[in-house]
Amino acid sequence: MKKLFLGILGFVLAYVFIGALLDKVIFPEAEPGSDYFPREGQVFVSKSEGFRQTVLKRENGFVWTELLLEPHAPGPHEHIHTSLPENFIVTEGTLSLMVNGEKKILRPGESLLVNPGTSHKPFNETDSQVVIKPPLTPEYALTEEFTVFLTQAYGFFNESESNTQLPKALLQMSRFSPKYELWLDSPPVPLQKAFYFVIGPTARLLGYRTHYEKYKPGKE
Repeated sequence: MKKLFLGILGFVLAYVFIGALLDKVIFPEAEPGSDYFPREGQVFVSKSEGFRQTVLKRENGFVWTELLLEPHAPGPHEHIHTSLPENFIVTEGTLSLMVNGEKKILRPGESLLVNPGTSHKPFNETDSQVVIKPPLTPEYALTEEFTVFLTQAYGFFNESESNTQLPKALLQMSRFSPKYELWLDSPPVPLQKAFYFVIGPTARLLGYRTHYEKYKPGKE
């Protein structure tokens, strides 16, 4: 029994090591080209979140977007960006925002900075739309890479109901999360990183990617 256990453990460790080596070192995914970045005026929608984003400006590696939340938009799951701050400034409606488990309310003219590593979730509890339209200044910009994630994630999860459910959602996030540094608020981020490190190469073998040609802006 002990030999069997050691044999299985050795196989699993070899699989994880070889899979990671092939996926990340020998055959890494190509980086998305500039044609994956949304252009000014383009719109991308998340059906499940009730979000509509419009690109206001793109310059020097940064992107500014206007975010519209439909009435009673549920928003995303509570999540964490490990390197990206998000600055919310409301120009219309009443925004609800969970920050580290505490609900905050923002009204027109009010703003809130969510620092990297902070769990958060924007959503709309009202019968009216909410508009978040930032000034075109650096502190309100998103990175081009993050807008690639938005267009790719919206495209994938909009495509079919099954993509929002297990196991497809988990397999896809094993590709998205490490690439774009976006994580759920629980379990702890190091545990998510370890788990996705293990299953990420398998997800790639099954056809899951960090980006897809069919979800590029303008393809819909």
